Amino acid sequence: MSDVTVSDIVRVHTSLKGSVNSLSSRQQEFEIPGNRNRLETFGFKVTEGGAHISRTMMLKEITRLLASSPAEASIDDHGRAVIEKNVLGKSTETTRQKTFRHLKELYALSSSVPIFSIYRELMKFDPQSTPLLSLLIAWARDPLLRGTTPAILRATFGYRVTGDDLQQALSEAYPHQYSANNIGKIARNAASSWTQSGHLAGRTKKIRSRVEPRPAAVTFALVLGRVGGIAGAQLFSSIWCRLLDLNSSEARSLAEQAHRQELITLRAIGSVVEISFPRFSHFLKGF
Repeated sequence: MSDVTVSDIVRVHTSLKGSVNSLSSRQQEFEIPGNRNRLETFGFKVTEGGAHISRTMMLKEITRLLASSPAEASIDDHGRAVIEKNVLGKSTETTRQKTFRHLKELYALSSSVPIFSIYRELMKFDPQSTPLLSLLIAWARDPLLRGTTPAILRATFGYRVTGDDLQQALSEAYPHQYSANNIGKIARNAASSWTQSGHLAGRTKKIRSRVEPRPAAVTFALVLGRVGGIAGAQLFSSIWCRLLDLNSSEARSLAEQAHRQELITLRAIGSVVEISFPRFSHFLKGF
């Protein structure tokens, strides 16, 4: 497995006009490549901070919430479900309010946000893909989770990933921005999230595991890459497919399966590849 550095995932500062400028100062942001305005409109989070300072990606909660809500539910409907109806079974109103706030931060929970709408549709199409779909959207929306990525993608399958590995990755991504206590807290929450997604296994001793993505997860990875400005065969080697533990050949094979399942349209002539997303065209309008 090749090494992954912070620069692989891109550490940049993006101006309000959307141009990308490399920085070396501590104000550098750990961001996703692409036009800032375009990414934010789609539902990415490219500013500092993130839910992982307080919570994990809360896979059980988001799965239960969306299973209990109709597809047309608004963000207010989701709020009432969590806070008033207590569909997640939280013991106090304060906990319910905090839970809803963090779920909204991680997943948007609004049909007007394209990334959430596509996530929910793919989750409905293939519930077995929910852990990896959730990891991808949380990764897109939480810079703190993104900051731990090198520790995961550098790790050899079957070998241990320690809390120190995650903390070091965070310290490199955000030098001098968080206290040692907060770095430790973020690392623990991130370790739980990577465990929920299947990248890590074990309760206390975390072992790097290889995830087994299905066509729905690869479809989401290709959509996210496309919105970030990647096209053609380069999509198969994007960070999004690497998050699914796929090399470009494996990603292409799963993309062909996604084509057969009518999740995407894939056309290839030799090395020239064209990928489109007619199933999600109403969400991708303008992107």
